[in-house]
Amino acid sequence: MGLDCKKVLLFSAFFLSGAVIVLIPCVVVIARRSNNCPVQTTTTVTTPPLTIVTTSPLTIMTTSPTTTWNASDYQSNSEYYQSLINPRNFDQSDNLRLDRLSSPQFHPINGKSVIYLRRRYHMPDLRGSTTTLHWLDLETNTTVQLTRPIWGIHDQQFFWVDNNTILFLSNRASSDLRQIFQLTLSANVAQTADFIDPIQITNYPLNIDNLLVNRQASRLAFSCQVYPNLTIEETVDRQMAEKASDRSIYQFDKIFVRHWDEYMTGRRHHPFLVQIARQSNGIFNFSSKPIDVLFSVDSDSPTRPFGDAKVQWSFSATGNSFAYTRQYDETSAVTWTTNLDIWTVDLSIPGHLSVCITCDNVATDTDPSYSPTDDSILVYRSHSIPGYESDQFKVKIYNRSSTAIIVLDNGDRSIQAVTWSRDGQSLYLEIGEEADNVIYYLSNIFTDRSIILLIRNGTSHNVNVHPIDNLKFVFTHESILEPANIYLYSSNGSIRPLTDHNKVLLSKVKMSIVADKFSFSGYQNDTVWGWHVPPANGTDSSAPLAFLIHGGPQSSWYDAWSYRWNFQSFSSQGYAVIAINFHGSDSYGQNFTDSIIGQYGSFPYEDLKLGLSYALNKFPYINSSRAAALGASYGGFMVNWIAGHPEMSLRFKTLICHNGALDTRAKSYSTDELWFNEHDVGNFTPWDNPAVYEEFNPVNHVANWTQPMLIIVGAHDYRIPETQGIGSFTALQRRGIPSRLLYFPTENHWVLNPLHSVAWYEEVLGWMRKYTS
Repeated sequence: MGLDCKKVLLFSAFFLSGAVIVLIPCVVVIARRSNNCPVQTTTTVTTPPLTIVTTSPLTIMTTSPTTTWNASDYQSNSEYYQSLINPRNFDQSDNLRLDRLSSPQFHPINGKSVIYLRRRYHMPDLRGSTTTLHWLDLETNTTVQLTRPIWGIHDQQFFWVDNNTILFLSNRASSDLRQIFQLTLSANVAQTADFIDPIQITNYPLNIDNLLVNRQASRLAFSCQVYPNLTIEETVDRQMAEKASDRSIYQFDKIFVRHWDEYMTGRRHHPFLVQIARQSNGIFNFSSKPIDVLFSVDSDSPTRPFGDAKVQWSFSATGNSFAYTRQYDETSAVTWTTNLDIWTVDLSIPGHLSVCITCDNVATDTDPSYSPTDDSILVYRSHSIPGYESDQFKVKIYNRSSTAIIVLDNGDRSIQAVTWSRDGQSLYLEIGEEADNVIYYLSNIFTDRSIILLIRNGTSHNVNVHPIDNLKFVFTHESILEPANIYLYSSNGSIRPLTDHNKVLLSKVKMSIVADKFSFSGYQNDTVWGWHVPPANGTDSSAPLAFLIHGGPQSSWYDAWSYRWNFQSFSSQGYAVIAINFHGSDSYGQNFTDSIIGQYGSFPYEDLKLGLSYALNKFPYINSSRAAALGASYGGFMVNWIAGHPEMSLRFKTLICHNGALDTRAKSYSTDELWFNEHDVGNFTPWDNPAVYEEFNPVNHVANWTQPMLIIVGAHDYRIPETQGIGSFTALQRRGIPSRLLYFPTENHWVLNPLHSVAWYEEVLGWMRKYTS
């Protein structure tokens, strides 16, 4: 976001005075203090320099930078909402003020406490955020904020390596780059009266993007973006030379030219492996030179754009082996294949040679996870169909002495995540099941493999198993009605929430308290499911309709909270929400997901027609003459498709298309991931079979467009390039149809900036009110 002159001067004053702080200025200077962030004076941390023991000049051990904290500018959402007298209708600004909780981890020895991440936003204007580490005593429910909140500072990817030590990534460094930090807890954490200032472990001239620490805290892996065949230092030198040349030219000899929201200019996420040891002063240090596992390889690990070390890297039980996922980026084939493979490195053998263990499968193999008790065994998720990113994920067991075997081969649901029990005999599985993300327990995977459903409703993630009790775990849970909280599942089957940071906020806003899941006979009489969320003010009076169409298309409207397309942000403004999980949606079996192949504009379109009719009949308070349809990505394509088919388009007063394709054949030449288009039309390129790209091409039906439309595009959306939305707006304007183009020059396929998100809802709801009032 841009800074005006006053903000630049304010930032410069802080910088020149020597304060190391990343501060996003606020519009309103708040004089109150947070209950859990007491008033503090400026604190200077002065710790003697640490001894350098590594041979690498890039990993000099340093102290934590001097930091200041403007207590008068900090306020929790609880305190802000406590000051509000009367409850009001929930809106997107409330949604974005919610604390976001993630990554709960038990104390690694006794399991009596949990550490988790908490991200908070500046109150009330959302112009900054900070992520900190929090400690929770499970016996007393005492909560302690461990790290100091500073706007723009984010702690992440932490590892509780022993009784009182945490290693984590943070941009707390004076360079503003993400580095590795160490936090040492006192013997009695509950008595901590002040934040604990961490010690900086690394001081690289590049960001550290990923971190993984083995169980013994004897080795760690981290990633930096480097050029193939160049070290970290050489990469920085090359970047500086390119900047000094004042020449801005990209050269490409293969695709990807760009991916998701970035141009692929040569740097790669490479894993570095290094030995670590605790010094006499208790601080960890690198005790060997980091080794770039992919030094000469033009490839990424973790994979782009969304891969991360938590699921794509793994250390073995003894810490002597390392497994990682990588893509075959070396040629242009990376854009039309989905082949990922798992490679392992035996760290007891000099040279750190990587060995591929899944190269016999040319589809996706990913997310390796070593057994916690046996170095020779790991599990991973695997596809069987090359080029199909939405194929069913099955879990395979790899044993060095035998061929990989499938753990569950008789189900039709895709397994989303896998977590080992501590004894290495059982697995916790996250599975999408009829728009819920549920948790199963698969016991005795080497013998009877019995499976038990543990968490049934809503969306559950981030399972972390108790160090002593294999049937006890913490996890995050959310639903359409509740943002994410951290929960404890006990071995007796009881479940209880551990956090309530958003309790005050939620008590001061009016939201829908009902989310109905309904089913109807869709295309070919198949059962199709959908959601109904009534207006927060009830169903006693007639209400307009927000008919939401999901993207993907091989995804679903889950029973989950969202910070982007949030049902409550519509229903609390007086709209009834109907959202259909049409043919092609996931979590209803692989056959249902596969049914959309070659049928983009038919099966789902018929489901949406039938679902709309069913919902209007079932929920008669919805006013059918005040309906708006809106969708993004595939949902945006479907909005454009509906616009050209009057039997459906005339049922809506207005249409809203966010980053949707107008010309599917033209898009197939300019999008980034070619496998997506080619597989879903039946494994054809647009020059081999142009007809399949034209069959469901919205541009061929623009002559039928009549309804007012709002078009939204992000300039950095390289999945569906901005010209697709601009083309739609051009057609609407040329045809004299009421229309507006909402253009975000800094956003990608999603709107991520919170101020932009608020503006998005203001524009969308304002447009909807104009045509549905």
